[in-house]
Formats: sequence, structure tokens, C-alpha cells
Amino acid sequence: MLKTIEKRIIDFSRLTGLTERITMSHGTLYVTLIQPERCDHFHKVIRTFYKDQINNEGGVNMYAVGDEFAFDFVPEDREAPVFMGLDDEAEVEAQAEIQMDLENDAKEGR
Repeated sequence: MLKTIEKRIIDFSRLTGLTERITMSHGTLYVTLIQPERCDHFHKVIRTFYKDQINNEGGVNMYAVGDEFAFDFVPEDREAPVFMGLDDEAEVEAQAEIQMDLENDAKEGR
């Protein structure tokens, strides 16, 4: 990923007011959130920014990594199906399932 794009992503992440610490390594954004339970909200915010401002044919995958979250910027066809074609109820259920998976991963140290 180009350094100018990485800088735009980092600067935007700071502007959200949701992050404590931000780093970028090999095209992956690592953030420590002020409120980790709002990880899904941050995921939506960073994804919207990325699609609107950088690559409308891209996507963002989120992973829990210890006490921080990693966001990979991927081609649209490699994006996890979190946001694809869900109505409001199905999206809420999907987000709840993702949150439970993240909590289980955190407990197991993944």
C-alpha cells in the first residue's frame, strides 16, 4: 500500500475520536480503541471512508489481536461477508455473532 494512502487512513482514524493508539504495518491498520465494544462501529466507519475516499472496489476485514484490532484492506471479493446484502435485523444478528467470536478469540488469546 502506498505511504500516502496509509497516511490518509491513519489521519482519518485519528479524526474519528474512537482510537487510543494507531499503527500501520504492511498495509494493515492496528488500533487500540477507547471503547473496544465499539469495534463494529469503527469497522463500519473505516470501511465507509476507505470505499468512499480511496478504493470503491475494496473492502475491509477486521480481526481481534490481543487488546487491539487489525483492519486489512482487501479487494471487494475477499471481504468477509459482514456487510453484504443484509437487512437491518440480519445485520444486527451478524454483528452480534461477530462480537461473540471476537470475545471468544480474546479469551483464548488469539
